Amino acid sequence: MRGNHCKEHPYYIPQLFIKDTTSSEYLVLGENGTRARRARDCKEGGECFGKTVYGVVLDEIIDIVEKRVVKSFIVVLPPQYTKALLLREGSHVEPIPIEGVRVSLEVCEGDKVDKNSTVGYVATRKWEFRHIRSHVEGVVVYIHYSPYGGIERNIVFIAPEEEVTYIDVV
Repeated sequence: MRGNHCKEHPYYIPQLFIKDTTSSEYLVLGENGTRARRARDCKEGGECFGKTVYGVVLDEIIDIVEKRVVKSFIVVLPPQYTKALLLREGSHVEPIPIEGVRVSLEVCEGDKVDKNSTVGYVATRKWEFRHIRSHVEGVVVYIHYSPYGGIERNIVFIAPEEEVTYIDVV
């Protein structure tokens, strides 16, 4: 969907909206579930998703042990921020941890991957370079960044395409 646009414009960061979260900015999902509009409050009808910081939220939206979405969320894709991915509570997501002294991700949110597709590369503490591949096929729906510790820690989450709802943001 994004076609590695995050490599071309690395300063554009996706936006994360979580269902029933209080915020100063919201997405209100329409009745058909494929269109959302931006709003300053959630007083009008429709499902309401509040904006939060992208990339560092994890336990609130995904149970990594059960590999399930615990709270529905929407990831709005840059650079236009008019297309988004909706994951419903209960959806299956497959985590692919990528960590090392240096990490280079080769996928972006919205990218479709096949089994054995390259997800990224890592450099270990011994400066060995490793090729990280996907063990599943699906859509990259969220990338978690852990800012703690001396090494870079990322988790790329891939969902089966049938679990992803593509929506337009207006």
